[in-house]
Amino acid sequence: MLEILPYTLEQKKRFDDFVLNDSINGTFLQTQNFLEYHPTSRFEDASLLCHNSGIIYAAILGAKIGDEFISHPGTTFGGPIISPSHYTGNRVQDILKTLDNYLSIHYKKAKIRITPAIFSKESPDLLEYTLEHLGYIRKTELSSYTPLNSNEDPLIYCDKECRRIFRKASDFSIEYRDFQSIHDFEIFYEYLKLSKAKYNVAPVHTLEELLELTNKRIPENIRFRGIWHNGIFVAGMMFFIFPETKNIHAQYIATNPDFLNFQPATAIYIYAMREAAKEGFKNISWGISTENQGDFLNLSLLHFKESFGAKHSANVIYTKNF
Repeated sequence: MLEILPYTLEQKKRFDDFVLNDSINGTFLQTQNFLEYHPTSRFEDASLLCHNSGIIYAAILGAKIGDEFISHPGTTFGGPIISPSHYTGNRVQDILKTLDNYLSIHYKKAKIRITPAIFSKESPDLLEYTLEHLGYIRKTELSSYTPLNSNEDPLIYCDKECRRIFRKASDFSIEYRDFQSIHDFEIFYEYLKLSKAKYNVAPVHTLEELLELTNKRIPENIRFRGIWHNGIFVAGMMFFIFPETKNIHAQYIATNPDFLNFQPATAIYIYAMREAAKEGFKNISWGISTENQGDFLNLSLLHFKESFGAKHSANVIYTKNF
């Protein structure tokens, strides 16, 4: 008999072991270790575990906001995270029906974000089909990624204008490297705040949180790269690493406005793609080009990503009122 139970702190190790080592669609982003960088006052955690005789078959990251269950706002997507042994038609139906019944008793609305296909070991189609036929309404955000091949220079995937811009940037003396000092992080963060301020928003993470993630929580899943011209910071990027599916995701980019004459965003994208391809990554993910849960498509942003040979994918959100 399947049973849904709230997650408790004592279950942290089992929860994270399941997500990372015994699931078809779990990543470090769904671990409690990652989520705990948030201050405890920021979210009311409402994560759940699906058990059968003490054996975990599914984990669902979530937070309680008013009378709603939300796939945890502290991460990109929250589940359900499913065991390989239970990723079959009848068992997924059992898990999601049990989850749906639990949510209907405790909440008035649920919003669930599914792990996208490129970050999953198996296709999420079964999860999506089952949720839809349980009465959940599907919405999509448009994301994009560029496929990589270790035997090819990613520059060949880029359009003509992108290649022209990169050749122009290459005329400058550019050093591409990782961040090597606290000063590198600090100057990156100052330019990141400036770039976000143009859209009246702030970075999701504080500088202190980025340093905590880098130095303590997920050092193997995070990296920072930048380009410098004659020792002056030109642009920097933050990446998340997904070794299970050989994907790398561009989370943040920050550029020095004094160097816009050679369009540093294009230069650092190409350098990052080349590095990822040489390391054997299958895809570099550029993230969404939509706002307001997919209602608005930023065509200029999407075109910029398409210039790097980006393919299109959907981030799927399911909602249901009880």
